[in-house]
Amino acid sequence: MFKKNLLLILVCIAISSTAQHPVKNWYHLYSAKDTSLGIDLIEALKKYPQPATAQPIIVAVIDGGTDPLHEDLKDNMWENTKEIPGNSVDDDLNGYVDDINGWDFIGGSESDVHFDNLEMTRLLRDYKNKFGEKTSKEIAKADREDFKKFKAIEKIHAKELESASAILKQIESYKKMTDALTSETKNDKITIDALRDFEPKKNESKIAKKAIIDTYDNAGTTPEAFLKDIKEAYNHYYEKVKYHLNLDFNPRNLVGDNYLNGNDKKYGNAEVKGPDALHGSHVAGIIAATRNNNVGMDGIAFLAQIMVLRVVPNGDERDKDVANAIRYAVDNGAKVINMSFGKAYSFDKKLVDEAVKYAESKDVLLIHAAGNDGKNTDKESNFPTPRYEDGTNCRTWIEVGASSMDQAPANFSNYGKKTVNVFAPGVEIYSTIQDNKYEWEQGTSMASPVVAGLAALIRSYYPALTAIQLKNIIEASVVQPTKKVGKPGTKRKKAKYKKLCTSKGVINATKALELAAGTK
Repeated sequence: MFKKNLLLILVCIAISSTAQHPVKNWYHLYSAKDTSLGIDLIEALKKYPQPATAQPIIVAVIDGGTDPLHEDLKDNMWENTKEIPGNSVDDDLNGYVDDINGWDFIGGSESDVHFDNLEMTRLLRDYKNKFGEKTSKEIAKADREDFKKFKAIEKIHAKELESASAILKQIESYKKMTDALTSETKNDKITIDALRDFEPKKNESKIAKKAIIDTYDNAGTTPEAFLKDIKEAYNHYYEKVKYHLNLDFNPRNLVGDNYLNGNDKKYGNAEVKGPDALHGSHVAGIIAATRNNNVGMDGIAFLAQIMVLRVVPNGDERDKDVANAIRYAVDNGAKVINMSFGKAYSFDKKLVDEAVKYAESKDVLLIHAAGNDGKNTDKESNFPTPRYEDGTNCRTWIEVGASSMDQAPANFSNYGKKTVNVFAPGVEIYSTIQDNKYEWEQGTSMASPVVAGLAALIRSYYPALTAIQLKNIIEASVVQPTKKVGKPGTKRKKAKYKKLCTSKGVINATKALELAAGTK
């Protein structure tokens, strides 16, 4: 019975690799014939070629680090010309030494933060330090609301930790079996034909072999992809248990700042790549990978210059770092900011609000990924948000959900009739990753830079447009599907786009450039 259930679970884990990848630039196209319903960029660039008056535009990528030397990105990186590279001097006196391509707000003098807690874990740790083992009867009246939040978070945290620990224990046993197989074959890239001919000696290897072959026969998943999925699943839950949900883990001392002082801005280092630049590099490539160079893939915006601001670890970003990154971007000339990150809790929303207000006052467009939980953000927040604590909203903010190749929303995407503004391609997106490599990724993290790329393209074409005008143009020019589509986070429920976002549709480059051209 155990072996049968184990085999089934192994097959299910690997099922994510079964789909054949589409054409690499599908999200630049708009073809109903092959359901490549992207943003119609190719046609847009034919109809609206770059004008002679176009200007470079700085796009800040606030993320987990970006590889500034990538073959497809290096020519489009922002450079701080007021700073002399590598002289260990703050030449422009902005408080950041050698900030040539941006800044790493989670780096220190000797190392960088790689893993961190979820914000929920950090809040729970603070509450435990405050309340200890006190009961509700022992809490002062002024602290009762905080105590209530403490108990709610404690319950959620305990449930998530129990679940993640149980899954990790299962996957550890699965990984032992696949490790046994690769140890015997001495090859983690074995072909399906070679695997069929291989005769394992260990029982664990036999079970893994059967699971891989069955998955290949039923869904076309290669042995290499299967083994990769097992490894990634193991890493995901290992990191969740050891770092994200671990109350005893706190890496902030590596940064060396006074974390509780929101006015403390001069910390970090200039190493913008960080220990893991996959996510940020992927985002940057979608926006600004060099076009028409016959290398890798093409970005959306010809004249975009990528400013790298590293604030996102493997875990939840911290509000102080997000606020300082936004301010750095604004002060150094960014006119579009992409934020492909989010979390369920906020430690210091007021501090982030103040930074967002600052960006809004300086005519900067902020673009944010709606999140990948298949939830309604009208009811459940995904921080940061454009809604200030005083009840007003940032007028230069676009919240982005993810759409699929058939223009339906991705099942994982968050949505919100009032809180999500547009949808954009976010499934099977091919882009740059660190060390001159490329990869397929998906998420609202990929949809957000599609919008940021379009925003940068329009603003470089028409520099006189304000951030408010740019937001209105992108939202007013969406394609609005009339049929009901699958409602994210559900198996069978349907909804029209007007129930999923304020604009009622998916962005379109041709319509946006047409509208921008006529905007005074």
